[in-house]
Amino acid sequence: MKLSKLFLCSTSLLFSCLLTAQPQRPNRQLPPELKPQADAIKNDVDSGKITPKEAGEKLKELLEQNKQEATERAENVKDRDHSAEIQETSKALRDGKITRKEAKEKIDSIRKEMAEKGKMKRPERPEKADLSDEVKDQLDSIKEKQEALHAELKNSIKELGKDATKEEIKAAAEEFKAANKDRFAAIKAEHDAIREELKAARPERPERPQIELSDELKAKVENLKEKREELHQAQKEILTSLKDASKEERKIIIEEFKELNKDKHQEIKETAKALKEEIREQLETEATRSSDL
Repeated sequence: MKLSKLFLCSTSLLFSCLLTAQPQRPNRQLPPELKPQADAIKNDVDSGKITPKEAGEKLKELLEQNKQEATERAENVKDRDHSAEIQETSKALRDGKITRKEAKEKIDSIRKEMAEKGKMKRPERPEKADLSDEVKDQLDSIKEKQEALHAELKNSIKELGKDATKEEIKAAAEEFKAANKDRFAAIKAEHDAIREELKAARPERPERPQIELSDELKAKVENLKEKREELHQAQKEILTSLKDASKEERKIIIEEFKELNKDKHQEIKETAKALKEEIREQLETEATRSSDL
C-alpha cells in the first residue's frame, strides 16, 4: 500500500516536472484594431478553408502591414508637431515673450528641418541681377545726399528742445523742406534717371500657382465679406452722425456703437481666423506657404 502511494506521488511529481520543462510560447498580443481580421483567419482555420501554416503567414502579413501603417501615422504626427511648434512660436511673439527676430529664426529653423526631410520644398528666390558700377556709384551718391538731408532735419528739430509741441515740430519740418526744396528735387531727378535701368535689372518674379477654392470655402469667404461690409457701412453711418455732434455726444455715440457691435466684431475676427486656418490646411502647399508672422 505504501509502495503504491509512493509510486503514485513519484509519477505525479515527474509529470509536473515534464510540464514545467516544456518551452513556453511567447504571448504575442495583437493590436486591438487587428482583432476582427484575426478572428476571421481563426474561423477559416476551424472551418478547414486554410491550414494553420497559411493562417500564420496571413497573421504575419497582417502584422507587417499594421506596422507600416503605424510608422506612417507616426510620421504624420511629427508633421503636425512641426505645425504646432510654428503656431506656438507665433503665439509667443504675439504675447511678447520673444522678439520678432527670435521668432523668425526659430520658424526658419523648423522649415529648414522640414525641407531636409522632404516634407517641405522651400521656394527658390530669383538671384539679384548685377548692376553696373556706374549705377552703383549713382545709388551711393543718392543715399549719401538723402542721409545728409535727414541728419540736418533731425538737428533742426532737436534745436527746438524737448518741450516742443507737435505743431512746432511739424512747422519746423515744413520750413526745412521748403528751404531745401531744390536739393530734394535734385535727388528725385537723379533717382528717376536710373529708374529704368534698375527696373530692367530687376529679376522676374516666379508666378504663384493659382488656387481654386471649393464651393464650400467660397461660400464661407463671401459670407465673411458680407458681414465685414455690413459692419463697415454701420461705421460710415456713425461717422456721418458725429459731424454735427458735440464732444460729449461723440463720446457717448462711439461707446454705444462699440458696445452694440462688440459681439459682431468678435464673431468676424474668430470666423476670419478659423477660415484662414481651414484654407491653409486644405489648399496651401510649400509653394504657396505664407509667412506665419
